[in-house]
Amino acid sequence: MRKLISALDADTKYRVDFSLVPIAIIIIEISVFITQFTRDIYGQLSKIVLLRILHTLAMLLISYLVAQNFKKLQKAEVNYRTIAITGFLVIAIGDVLHGLLASLLGVELIGVARRFGIILIQGCIWFPAFMIVVGNRSEIIRGFKEYEQRLFIATRARSRTSNDFKEMQKAVQDRIDRELFAACHRLKNSIVDGLNSGGNLAEKYLAIRPQLVGEELRRLSRNLEVFESKRGITALFKRGYKSFYLWQQQFRILYRLTILNTPMRQSTYALVLLAIVTPPYIYFYSVSELLFAFPILIISIYILTFLISSVQERNSDKVLRNLTILIFITGLLPFAINLLGERILKHTWPHFPVLITALFLPLAYYLFMVAMQVLRPSALDLVRSEELMAGEVLQDEVTKVVNNEFSQNLSHQWAIFIHGKILTRLAATSLKLESISQLGDEKSFMNTTQSLIDLLDAPDLEFEELPLDLQSQVISRLNPWVGLLDIDLHIDDELKLIETPQVRDLGQVIEELISNSIRHGKSKKMELKIYSVGANDVEIMASDDALLLPLKDEEKSGLGTRIFNLASDGRWSLKREGSSTIFRLTMGINS
Repeated sequence: MRKLISALDADTKYRVDFSLVPIAIIIIEISVFITQFTRDIYGQLSKIVLLRILHTLAMLLISYLVAQNFKKLQKAEVNYRTIAITGFLVIAIGDVLHGLLASLLGVELIGVARRFGIILIQGCIWFPAFMIVVGNRSEIIRGFKEYEQRLFIATRARSRTSNDFKEMQKAVQDRIDRELFAACHRLKNSIVDGLNSGGNLAEKYLAIRPQLVGEELRRLSRNLEVFESKRGITALFKRGYKSFYLWQQQFRILYRLTILNTPMRQSTYALVLLAIVTPPYIYFYSVSELLFAFPILIISIYILTFLISSVQERNSDKVLRNLTILIFITGLLPFAINLLGERILKHTWPHFPVLITALFLPLAYYLFMVAMQVLRPSALDLVRSEELMAGEVLQDEVTKVVNNEFSQNLSHQWAIFIHGKILTRLAATSLKLESISQLGDEKSFMNTTQSLIDLLDAPDLEFEELPLDLQSQVISRLNPWVGLLDIDLHIDDELKLIETPQVRDLGQVIEELISNSIRHGKSKKMELKIYSVGANDVEIMASDDALLLPLKDEEKSGLGTRIFNLASDGRWSLKREGSSTIFRLTMGINS
């Protein structure tokens, strides 16, 4: 309580935001209606409903006028005292209107003294608490987004270095190898059979020409391109459930972390429950009933909140379970006191609905304390500074995402390789053999067919070649676009000659980036920079004059996203700055 009183003179400024006040008003009006309805005033039900509707409209108008006045005075940030005074005045005016409406409609109300006590609690405690939390909601959301981004980046990086991921890589590669080698083996046998069928060169060519279309390899290329994306489409139907489930799991981790590092004080748990139950007590109880119930309630709250505080200090695996049980039991104290009052003062003690006192009240208390534990400024600071770890469930799900992205990307790479290297060679060989057969050059004919057979014996040879140095890799990716895009390229000198497996990933990023810039953005000019950031990371920064940004859905689920995520572990961004589109990606590239 000392903190609460000292806060009235504090210079700390809080951002005020009235945008969610209408929702709070509606919730309060519903709760008041339930309170009035449970007083057994069934004969006045229609009048109470009308009273609540009229009062809700009046309060919405009052909140709008107050919000406009704050804007006019340019009061975006104020201290606790200003918020409390505003809350008291708003609720006091609302109570006066409530009294006038009740008098007109003939609805019975409690005395002025009781109403003043309720106004004081709601205006000076609940109204400021709501305004402070709502005013900081953008900071809260930003804090959670930062937490989520760091968590996923760290989890993605760990997933990619795990033994399970390496085994999955090998399994996907082995599957593609089997299908490719089987198709190439059948194609080679068909070509050899055609060559051994006899006749002159023209007849041999006519025998093998249908095989040089490579229809089976074309099907394999198409299947590799769409196989994994079909799985991704199917997964969309489960995404909503999984997202909620993952959020729930990670919230538990965050909740536990804040409990162990910045636990709330015993007095906080006690004051919140007292603030919740005091207005109903004032509304329902007589002075003698208050004198009976309040001392018992305060002593019971002190004992249970002491236990809550003790449990928070124990770094136990069961801390969340024990804390949940104790908070819920603490919320049941008003229910227990009501049962005791009904036993001792049977005829005079007011009757409360069990559903409200035994379920809604303890549940509301529990949810409020959980939210308060996580949304406090100290908890948010902890989120930003801690080395957070993902839970087992999230680790598994992110691993599945990384595995799926890798599988999709690898399938796409093979699809492009088969189409661009093998099928192109088949088409070129067909044209070459047609010309050679017309000339009757048997030696060239046999050399050309043997070269093709060698390719079909080892179709993955070029795919497995070591990557070029970084500068050559980048230039090889840029060459196909010469004349279509004016590129101003800069690569740090110390990076140009690096040759690591990641160079190929960097080349794929460049290729996808330029393709998107031309096809989606319709850009004509690009500034492309590749430079070192730290000991083992490089950053790719591209600025172009794209007219359009990619659609958000494409950013989230397209092939480009998978390529960027695999290369960078999620460390990339795409945004609009003025008339330019800015792309940044950071990736590891160990030398």
